[in-house]
Amino acid sequence: MALPRIVEGYVVNLKRDLIRCDVRQVERTVLDPWNTPTAAFVRPQVGYQVGHPSAHGGFGFELMDRQEYYDSVHPQTIAFEMAREIVRILTDVAHPGKERLKSQSRGALFPQVLILVQDYIATRVDYRGCHPCEVGLQTYTQRIIGLLVAGILPDVEQGEAPLLPRLNRYKPIGSTGSVHFKTVKSVQVIQASHLNFVACDTNSWEQAAVFQLEKLAKDDLVLCYARNDHLEFNIPYDFYGNPHVYEPDFIIKLTNRINIILEIKGQSREETDAKHQAARRWISAVNHWGKLGVWEFLVCRDSQLLGQELAHFCSKPYS
Repeated sequence: MALPRIVEGYVVNLKRDLIRCDVRQVERTVLDPWNTPTAAFVRPQVGYQVGHPSAHGGFGFELMDRQEYYDSVHPQTIAFEMAREIVRILTDVAHPGKERLKSQSRGALFPQVLILVQDYIATRVDYRGCHPCEVGLQTYTQRIIGLLVAGILPDVEQGEAPLLPRLNRYKPIGSTGSVHFKTVKSVQVIQASHLNFVACDTNSWEQAAVFQLEKLAKDDLVLCYARNDHLEFNIPYDFYGNPHVYEPDFIIKLTNRINIILEIKGQSREETDAKHQAARRWISAVNHWGKLGVWEFLVCRDSQLLGQELAHFCSKPYS
């Protein structure tokens, strides 16, 4: 099974500065007042005291909240700042080292990006009862900026060149034929794969996924598959402005020749949405490149439903 082994980044060539983004497909942002408290009670401290705080009186508790911040900023200002940073990132990627082109692109891109930011804030943010300006905190703005940058693509229908992958020059294409390693983990024998075993990191989820994939292979739904272990197959993503790589769980080839990047997901973590949004960007770029067939991305949260979810892709024609 051949695959683009290491995609280090993407080639963006905006000639007309036209972009598109399906905001409804961008991962949501949920404000979390439990982990990012909006208010706290504090007790003023004067001088030096010995002993338990309850032993000293004289000062009551005061409520400290972000009302002063809320009064000083407007939601429109937050959207403008997000749009400005997204445009900076887009132009840095599209026109590296070309300040004149960057300046020209910013003027054309900003109104388009601002509309996307406003749409995202209005439709894809769950405020959980928080003040609308709460979204302006750095922890949320960095998340939203990262998700939208990953979701924004050149507008191919309007004549822009498509997003393309930038492959590692030394190892552009990988294969299951190169996988050979020793392990002390428990292993499971498999048949519908070019590999003979799956090394299991947990006590259940790999085994459950493998059982379903082997069954689907016998049902002529899955042609072959491989656990993404020692394949060096990863997807670049940014999290809070820092570069990372994401290693999906399985790679599957269906009987209609469509390739599936499969993520078996139980409990979501803080970086999960950034990984999934990056995977969709990877899919768009690699499909436009077109040299290794058609690729899709699937997040499965219940291995018992894996057959139903893969059947959806089997109904698509291969092209």
